[in-house]
Amino acid sequence: MGIFLQKKAGSLLKIAAIYLGTVLGAGFASGQEHILFFVRFLRRGMLGCLLAGILFCLLGALILKESHGLLKKTHRCYLASLFGKRFASAFAFITELFLCISFCIMLSGTGAFFKERLSLPPIYGILLTDAICLAVFLYDLQGLSAVNLLLTPFMLLGTMYVCLHALFTGTTAAWAPQIHPHGQFLPYALFYVGYNLLTATAVLVPASALAPDKKTAAFGGVLGGLALSLMAILCCLALYVTPQVHGAALPMLLLSEQAGELAYVCYSAVLYMAMLTTAVSTGFSVRQRLVSLGLAPRKSAAFVCLIALPLSLVEFSVLIERFYVFFGIFGMLLMFAILWKWYKNKE
Repeated sequence: MGIFLQKKAGSLLKIAAIYLGTVLGAGFASGQEHILFFVRFLRRGMLGCLLAGILFCLLGALILKESHGLLKKTHRCYLASLFGKRFASAFAFITELFLCISFCIMLSGTGAFFKERLSLPPIYGILLTDAICLAVFLYDLQGLSAVNLLLTPFMLLGTMYVCLHALFTGTTAAWAPQIHPHGQFLPYALFYVGYNLLTATAVLVPASALAPDKKTAAFGGVLGGLALSLMAILCCLALYVTPQVHGAALPMLLLSEQAGELAYVCYSAVLYMAMLTTAVSTGFSVRQRLVSLGLAPRKSAAFVCLIALPLSLVEFSVLIERFYVFFGIFGMLLMFAILWKWYKNKE
């Protein structure tokens, strides 16, 4: 009995960590997402952040519970259970396109990192990260999941320290010009959940196999959602009281600088690793899709890395604003489909 409960608790924590690690990527760690989707709406944005947290808990639980009962725990099979085969293929394509765009955004983010942290031209960071990704695509992805599991606690601890320092030392005296206190905060909160749901669903469906039963799978989603909610609220509050960093490409990095040199160095490493691991994960998914379509592995790896370069030269904050909102709309359709099926099953 004790061994069973221990395994059950272990699987619950693994699922929660996978959920957390999927959403807690570079856009989250940089702070750009929080400013765009929540902080610029001031107190109303905080309500949006709370709503997003509730939805992450509920949707994560529903996805994991439903996919645990599937014979084949694949993304496309889960989408087929929601939309039917025809629309499932369309949504799978949208998700794959978003993964491709996300790869470009992560490369752009490393360029912004090199510019702000090292005072080097962005192209240096983009080319270095692209080269590392190419090496991983060509040879080995072994250990990537282990790296993510090791990185997530450091990201959590580093982000919490930086946020708490800002909350105790920040001021709301002067607001940045892009603040929209009377804007439509609710759609942006839904967009935020939506585009994260596109990638989270692809990861959570196979992760449901880690749970011994549906109840454990669902609790793993709730636990991961609660952790995400806490981190998002902390980041939003910290950015809320330090508006002077809102114009930066990497706002959280500037916050870490205010927390001291050691925090700045540590958070710099965490942020770059978050961008790198997200780039590797999304780019490798695109590469695998090309391989499944018949392109040779080495050629597909080179193609993904080369084709991403032009878009990655666009400014990081611009890419997030344009593409995350756009794909957030499609993610909202997925979100409403999940909630509608839950509602129908309760009747």
